[in-house]
Amino acid sequence: MHAGYALTEGTVAEDTLRAVHAVTHAGAALDVYVTACYLDAAVFSVHGNIPSLVYGPVSENIHGIDERVSLSSLKRVTKTLALFAVNWFGVRED
Repeated sequence: MHAGYALTEGTVAEDTLRAVHAVTHAGAALDVYVTACYLDAAVFSVHGNIPSLVYGPVSENIHGIDERVSLSSLKRVTKTLALFAVNWFGVRED
Protein backbone atom coordinates (compact mmCIF):
# COMPACT_ATOMS: atom_id res chain seq x y z
CA MET A 1 0.00 0.00 0.00
CA HIS A 2 1.18 3.47 -0.82
CA ALA A 3 -0.28 6.94 -0.63
CA GLY A 4 -1.96 8.19 -3.78
CA TYR A 5 -0.28 10.50 -6.26
CA ALA A 6 -1.75 12.91 -8.76
CA LEU A 7 0.02 15.53 -10.85
CA THR A 8 -1.93 18.64 -11.67
CA GLU A 9 -2.64 18.78 -15.40
CA GLY A 10 -1.20 21.53 -17.56
CA THR A 11 2.12 22.04 -15.79
CA VAL A 12 5.03 23.59 -17.64
CA ALA A 13 6.80 20.22 -17.53
CA GLU A 14 3.81 18.45 -19.10
CA ASP A 15 3.46 21.14 -21.78
CA THR A 16 7.19 20.87 -22.58
CA LEU A 17 6.97 17.08 -22.81
CA ARG A 18 3.88 17.32 -25.02
CA ALA A 19 5.68 19.73 -27.40
CA VAL A 20 8.89 17.70 -27.75
CA HIS A 21 6.90 14.46 -28.07
CA ALA A 22 5.13 15.94 -31.09
CA VAL A 23 8.50 16.78 -32.65
CA THR A 24 9.91 13.27 -32.26
CA HIS A 25 6.65 11.46 -33.07
CA ALA A 26 5.77 13.18 -36.38
CA GLY A 27 3.22 15.51 -34.80
CA ALA A 28 1.37 12.77 -32.91
CA ALA A 29 -0.37 13.84 -29.73
CA LEU A 30 0.95 12.65 -26.38
CA ASP A 31 -1.34 10.01 -24.87
CA VAL A 32 -2.18 10.89 -21.28
CA TYR A 33 -3.92 8.48 -18.95
CA VAL A 34 -4.37 7.63 -15.31
CA THR A 35 -3.46 4.20 -14.02
CA ALA A 36 -3.97 2.47 -10.71
CA CYS A 37 -0.54 1.04 -9.99
CA TYR A 38 2.65 1.71 -8.09
CA LEU A 39 5.03 4.09 -9.86
CA ASP A 40 8.37 5.58 -8.89
CA ALA A 41 6.83 9.00 -9.54
CA ALA A 42 4.64 8.50 -6.47
CA VAL A 43 7.71 7.97 -4.29
CA PHE A 44 9.22 11.25 -5.47
CA SER A 45 5.93 13.08 -4.91
CA VAL A 46 4.79 11.56 -1.62
CA HIS A 47 8.16 11.30 0.13
CA GLY A 48 10.14 14.08 -1.53
CA ASN A 49 7.46 16.58 -2.57
CA ILE A 50 8.90 16.44 -6.11
CA PRO A 51 6.30 16.46 -8.92
CA SER A 52 7.14 13.79 -11.51
CA LEU A 53 5.97 12.69 -14.94
CA VAL A 54 6.08 9.10 -16.19
CA TYR A 55 7.03 8.68 -19.84
CA GLY A 56 8.35 5.71 -21.73
CA PRO A 57 8.33 3.46 -24.77
CA VAL A 58 5.61 1.17 -26.07
CA SER A 59 5.76 -2.01 -24.01
CA GLU A 60 3.85 -5.18 -23.25
CA ASN A 61 3.55 -7.41 -20.20
CA ILE A 62 5.52 -5.08 -17.94
CA HIS A 63 7.29 -6.95 -15.13
CA GLY A 64 6.11 -10.28 -16.55
CA ILE A 65 8.36 -13.13 -17.60
CA ASP A 66 7.71 -12.18 -21.21
CA GLU A 67 8.09 -8.41 -20.79
CA ARG A 68 9.07 -6.65 -23.99
CA VAL A 69 9.55 -3.17 -25.38
CA SER A 70 9.42 -1.73 -28.89
CA LEU A 71 12.98 -0.78 -29.85
CA SER A 72 11.81 1.80 -32.39
CA SER A 73 9.67 3.50 -29.73
CA LEU A 74 12.59 3.34 -27.29
CA LYS A 75 14.66 5.25 -29.85
CA ARG A 76 11.93 7.92 -30.20
CA VAL A 77 11.55 8.18 -26.41
CA THR A 78 15.31 8.65 -26.02
CA LYS A 79 15.20 11.53 -28.53
CA THR A 80 12.16 12.98 -26.76
CA LEU A 81 13.87 12.92 -23.35
CA ALA A 82 17.00 14.53 -24.82
CA LEU A 83 14.92 17.34 -26.34
CA PHE A 84 13.01 17.70 -23.08
CA ALA A 85 16.27 18.12 -21.16
CA VAL A 86 17.55 20.74 -23.60
CA ASN A 87 14.26 22.66 -23.41
CA TRP A 88 13.95 22.29 -19.65
CA PHE A 89 17.52 23.02 -18.59
CA GLY A 90 18.83 24.93 -21.59
CA VAL A 91 22.30 24.66 -23.05
CA ARG A 92 25.49 26.48 -22.29
CA GLU A 93 28.54 26.94 -24.47
CA ASP A 94 31.80 26.65 -22.60
